[in-house]
Amino acid sequence: MTKSPTPTLISLPPELILEIGDHLPPDGILSLKFTHPILNGILPLLPRLRNTTLSTCARFAIRTYLSRTDPKPTHIRCILCKTTYPANIFNSSSSPACQPLSFTDTGSRPEVVELPRRFCACRHVGRLAKLVHTERGGRNEWVSRKRDMCMHCGVVKGWGTCNCTCDSCGTRIVRTYTRFLNNETECRSFKFWRRLLSGEGTSPHTDHPNGQLWVRETCASPGATDPRPVVDLRVHYEDEMSGDSSIQTVSVLS
Repeated sequence: MTKSPTPTLISLPPELILEIGDHLPPDGILSLKFTHPILNGILPLLPRLRNTTLSTCARFAIRTYLSRTDPKPTHIRCILCKTTYPANIFNSSSSPACQPLSFTDTGSRPEVVELPRRFCACRHVGRLAKLVHTERGGRNEWVSRKRDMCMHCGVVKGWGTCNCTCDSCGTRIVRTYTRFLNNETECRSFKFWRRLLSGEGTSPHTDHPNGQLWVRETCASPGATDPRPVVDLRVHYEDEMSGDSSIQTVSVLS
């Protein structure tokens, strides 16, 4: 017996595709139309725009969908700020929360932390990090995992309350960074940085082309003069951690 092909969206009868379109806002229909010529021919748009008041987010989305693709854009509109910035602002090396990496041969800066597309680094890298206080002797490390973030208000699901009803921005999966802190000395301020090492194993994060991800923290030290003591902690990825995972820490003086 021959195996029947797996049904796809474009293989659905037109009446079912129109039924799906009835549950989408105008900008959502436009986005779906642009995914395939068949969907573009089936789904109507103009009737949905008549006598419809578009939200600000819907207007921004439609402008983005209709704008021509520029292979080398000089400016990009941030999906959270709804403001246009120079393209280099969308690289995490431009964030004050990151230690910038050197320019590559192509003239671009490598990423320090992973950012969602059209997510400006100048204001929003801090949204991806959270400090969690633990009891004395408890968990004391940086851990990374992927979570859902509302692209309307910037709230990471599970970290805060999101009451958004916007149909245009939706959510995205983002990589977040949580600092579990069991003392009152470390993590007075912090910066992400990459340690360029080779031959570190088979982990996709260890073998990142830009090296291992670490965090450099300034520490409180009563009576100490500048420079303040700092501590470097490696970021652990939850999908790689096991029960006997050790914490790597390096104390230095900057």
